[in-house]
Amino acid sequence: MRLAIVLALLPAFSNGYAEESAAPSIALTLQRETPPDTASPAPQWYLDDIEFLTKDGGRWVTSNAEYQSESEPMEAYAIEWKKGYANSMTGRLFGIVDGKETGDYWRFRQYWHAGEGKAVLEQFGFGGAMGVGVLWREDDRTKTAQTFYPPQGAPTLQGHIAYNPDAETHVTESYNIVDGEWRPNRTYTWKRETAPDEG
Repeated sequence: MRLAIVLALLPAFSNGYAEESAAPSIALTLQRETPPDTASPAPQWYLDDIEFLTKDGGRWVTSNAEYQSESEPMEAYAIEWKKGYANSMTGRLFGIVDGKETGDYWRFRQYWHAGEGKAVLEQFGFGGAMGVGVLWREDDRTKTAQTFYPPQGAPTLQGHIAYNPDAETHVTESYNIVDGEWRPNRTYTWKRETAPDEG
C-alpha cells in the first residue's frame, strides 16, 4: 500500500499561474567542459526560505481530512526539514495514522547550485520514484517545477506554489503541468510544530 500512496502523492509535495516564459529551465546542466567564470551566490529569498522552513526544529503538520480514503488512510501528513551545508537542507515526509507516524514516503534534498545559478529540489520516494527540478521566486511565492520519474513508465511534470501567510503557516498548492498549463491538484495548509526542548 505504501507504494500506491507514494505514487498518489507525486504531485502533492515538493513547493497563482505564471506564464511559461517566467519559469527557468528545468534542465540542469551539471557537467561542463569549462567551469563558469564565477559562482552565483544564493539569493536572499532562497536563504530566507531555508531559515523559515527549518526554524524551531523544522517540523510541519497538515490535515489530510479532505483527501483521506480507504486507500489513503492518513489523517495527517508531517514533514521535517533540517538545515545542511552550503545553503542546503534535507527533509522527510511521512504520514500519521491513528496518531502514530508511518515510515517516510519522501525524502528531499534542496540546494543552491552556484555553478548553474539555480535552486534545485530533488526528492526520492519509497518504491523508487524520484523527482528533480528547480525553484524560483515570483512575487511573494516560491514556485517549483519538477520532472517525476516512476520506477517504470513515463515521467510526468509537476509544479508547486508555496507561500507563508504568517510565521507559523506554510501553504503548498500542487499542479499537474500539461502542455505548459498548470492544472490545480491538491492544496495543504501546514502548521509549524515546535520541537520540544531537549533535556
